[in-house]
Amino acid sequence: MNLEWVKYSVVGLFILFLDQTVLKHLSIWGVTFDPLLIYLIWIIPLQGRVATIYTIAFLAIIQDGLLDTWGMNLLSKSAVVIFFYNYLVQKFETKIFSGQFFGYSLYIAFIHNLTFYLFASITGDYATGWWPFTLIVLSGMYTASISLVTYLIYYK
Repeated sequence: MNLEWVKYSVVGLFILFLDQTVLKHLSIWGVTFDPLLIYLIWIIPLQGRVATIYTIAFLAIIQDGLLDTWGMNLLSKSAVVIFFYNYLVQKFETKIFSGQFFGYSLYIAFIHNLTFYLFASITGDYATGWWPFTLIVLSGMYTASISLVTYLIYYK
């Protein structure tokens, strides 16, 4: 049995640890970014679909437990993998320019935050906790910006 998802899960656990200890303090006017979503964008082209689902399901359950969101991250991040897996694998087969990567990251962050907000609104858990504009647009832009910076550092 191929357990490559375990290797990526260990790295993801380290990212969650950094998120809880250091990166939580990088909020701008209450807007935070999602480092696990950035990691998800990076690992989708590296693994198969099933291994990616295992990896992100494991990490999203832990993130839900840490943030007390009760499965909202699990649902929204799994939806990202289901919707964007084939698209991202095809796009990452060729060289992607930084503007394209920013656009992909921004689109995926918007869709992730929109599904997160819709799932949260359906359950009624977070109806008063977050403003839709702050969660969907500003958090998506912040996540895409941090994703672009990591892309530029990694490839330049």
